[in-house]
Order: sequence, then C-alpha cells, then structure tokens
Amino acid sequence: MGFLSCWSFLWDIIHIDKHLSTVPETEGCQQRIETRICALPDDLLLQILHHVPTKEAVATSILSKRWRYVWTMVPRLEFKDEGSESVGWFIEKSLQLHKAPKLDGLIVEIGPHCPFDVDVGKWVENAVNRDVEDLDFKLLWTAEPTRFPKCLYTCDTLVYLTLSNQILVDVSSPASLPSLLYLSLHYVVYKDDGSLVRLLSSSPILKWLSVHRHENDNLKTFTVKVSSLESFYYDDNWLKNEVEDNEIDEVEVDAVEDNEVDEVVDNEVEVDEDDDLNGSLVIDSPALKNLQLYEVWDYCLIENMSFLDEAFINNVPNPDDKFLRSLSSVIHLYLYLTKSMVACCNAIKFSRLIELHFHPDDLVDWLMPLIFLLQNSPQLKTLTIDNNFEGLPLSWNQPVSIPGCLLSHLEIFRWGDYGGREDEKQLMTYILANSKCLKTVEISLLATCNLEDIQEELESMPRVSTSSQLLISTKMDWRFND
Repeated sequence: MGFLSCWSFLWDIIHIDKHLSTVPETEGCQQRIETRICALPDDLLLQILHHVPTKEAVATSILSKRWRYVWTMVPRLEFKDEGSESVGWFIEKSLQLHKAPKLDGLIVEIGPHCPFDVDVGKWVENAVNRDVEDLDFKLLWTAEPTRFPKCLYTCDTLVYLTLSNQILVDVSSPASLPSLLYLSLHYVVYKDDGSLVRLLSSSPILKWLSVHRHENDNLKTFTVKVSSLESFYYDDNWLKNEVEDNEIDEVEVDAVEDNEVDEVVDNEVEVDEDDDLNGSLVIDSPALKNLQLYEVWDYCLIENMSFLDEAFINNVPNPDDKFLRSLSSVIHLYLYLTKSMVACCNAIKFSRLIELHFHPDDLVDWLMPLIFLLQNSPQLKTLTIDNNFEGLPLSWNQPVSIPGCLLSHLEIFRWGDYGGREDEKQLMTYILANSKCLKTVEISLLATCNLEDIQEELESMPRVSTSSQLLISTKMDWRFND
C-alpha cells in the first residue's frame, strides 16, 4: 500500500463515519480532508494504522508533524523482507523509535539478501522486554543458524511463538513459558535433545504444537511429552522425498517392468528399515484430541492417548501394532494404509470411530484390510474411499459375516477416483447391497473412464436402502464431518 492508497484508506474511514460531515469537492478540499484526519484522536489513528503494513505505517511519519510519532505507538509490528539489503537497518531503526510500552506482536521474515551482521537477538530481547504476546521469526538467509537470547525462553507473557528456518533452539538453562499456548517449530535446528525437552516442559498450558522437521536438525529422538497438549501436527516430508527420488522409484520401475510387484513392496520395506529408521518420534500427551502425522519414516511410539477425536495419518510406513492400537479411541480417522499396516487391521478395535477416510497405498491389496476395519468399527457412520485406479489388482473374497456398521449405522458412503474395475465393482455392490441405513452415496469418477457407461452401471446396482441418494461427479472435495 503506497501513500495514495494509504490516504484513500483514511478518507474512506472518514467518509463512512456517521459523525463526520462530507467535505465538498472544491478547491482546498484535500487540505480540509487532511485537517479532519489530523483532528482524529490518537486511539482512532492507531486503529487505522493497525490495518496498514508496518512499512507504510512508518512512512506516515513524514506526512505532517501530527503523524510523526503516531506509528510509534502501534501495538503490532510486521516486517517482511522484499529483497532489500537494508531491511535489517530498517527493522533496527523502527524498533529503536517504537515507543509503545507493550508490544502485542513482532513478526519478522528475513530473506537471503539480508546482511549476516544484523543483531536479530537484540530484536527478540526488545520484544520480550515489552511483554510481547506473539513472536514470529522466519530467517531464510544463508547464514548459520542463529541462537536467540535466553530471555526468550523465560518470557511470561508469550502466548504465540513461531520459529522458522535458520534458528538454533538452544535451551541450555531452565526455561519458563507459563502463558504459551501455540508453538510452531519449522525447519529449525536444535542444540540437542535436551533443548527440545526443556522447551516443551517449560510450557505447562501448551495446547497446540506444529513441527516441520529438517534433515540436519540434530535430533535422533523427537519427544513430545506435554500433558496439556490438545493438537499436534508433525511433518517429516523431506526424508520421504529424498528416499523416493534416490532409491525407491528406481527399484519400483525395474520391478514393475518384470511384473515383480511383491518384490517391489519387500524392497521398499527393506529400504525403510535399513536406511531411514535413524531416530524416533515419541508422543506422550494424554489430553491430545487432534493428531496429524505426515511422512513419519522414523519409529513412532505413541502412549497415553485415550481421548483422540481426530487423527490424520498420512504415510507412516513403519508402524507396529502398538502404533495403530494407540489410535483405537479415535472418532474421525484419515488413514493412508501402507503394507506394514495390513496385518494390524484385523486386530485393532475402533469402538468410537464414526468416520473413516481410507486411502490405500498403490502397492497394497486393500480390499480385505478395509473389510476388517469395517468389522472392527461398529459405530461407523461415514466411509470415504480414496484409491488410485492404477494400483495393484485387488483380491476380493466375500466376507463370512456382514460388518455390523453396514447393518445398523453407515449413512454416508463416498468413493473418490472410482474407475469401474471388476474388483471395485465387487466392493461397491457389496456395500450398497448391505448398508441398510445408507442416506447418501457420493461417487467421483475417473475422468479417463467411460463416464456414461459407469454411471449407468452404478445406477443399476441394487441398494438395500431404497431411499438413499446417489450423487455422481468427476470431482469432489471431502472433509471430516463436524
């Protein structure tokens, strides 16, 4: 927002204020507008500048004497590097001139062109000394990871803390963050395992934790032991990309050419176990309600999680039965089924599960594992299948007994990327013929298949629930039901 836009913004506020009269558009109009704006009380001017980017708010200081010091009292400062080498100097001077006794938030993003000699730690200390509540630092420069001052980890007013990229989390001494509710650690480096443990243990009311791991973050074991934690997001995606690009893809291509599908899967597991299980993720948070795990290639140990409402498990290639058993209390489950999970599907009871989003890996024969999951989920009301049409041929065996959820609870059935293969038709026919409480069937068809033929085929399949509605399209977006 430039000066003209800023003035336009201010004029709009005056124009719509019912307590202010409209200024006639005659000679001297602009001067009278400026006079009216300058006559506004400081509190209103601060509210105006709160909606203006910090860079533009600082720039208003040259408009007139009235504006010179107004910006210095805004409660929140946001600085985003747009490629200027002087951004460090600008932030430094802005913080020196800023006079508000309390700083609600300091948001800083530094890019690769910022000089390495800027004192980022001084900015953090400035904010902590003024009772900051929201601190967000993203250092995208190529300098070595930066250690922040110790006072950051003893800030009793901090509620939101986000540390990203070239930051060294060094909690060597006792820490205390009594007000911290939201913590994000994205691609940072840790001094040692103890620094993470001390940081989390210093936050007695922490409710929300988001973690993106970095391949060189110095941790073998990532331990989350927080009794108050309710929501945890964890992403280890860098490792998955590296393994797929360098090893697994080559093995799969060669094997598929030789029609050795089973061998492909075995080789994939061997790669995982030998090369990727270099550490572990340990979660011990009994109050956890929402869990999201992405690409967890290390060993994963979950304990004390009996009140889970939602779990999003997107590719955890090496789980054991204890891992899946820890999810048994979940109500809403997104499950990316890998080969190593198949053996556990028949053993785990999901007594509270009412919604399942089932996404099998391409190399998994998943029809019977799904039936086992249905048999072990007696309260299930919503089932979504999201499969890849180009995956393995599937083996269908008619179940001996019909899952109880089909007979008495299933109300919504969804299938994404349905291609009309024979194995898919068998499962579709089975579910429609046995789901007595079904209300809605939503099918998303592959764009490459014969849409008219498959639609006609689906409409002709018998449904035991004659009142159920059949919806067919080429694209659907689904989320967990409330």
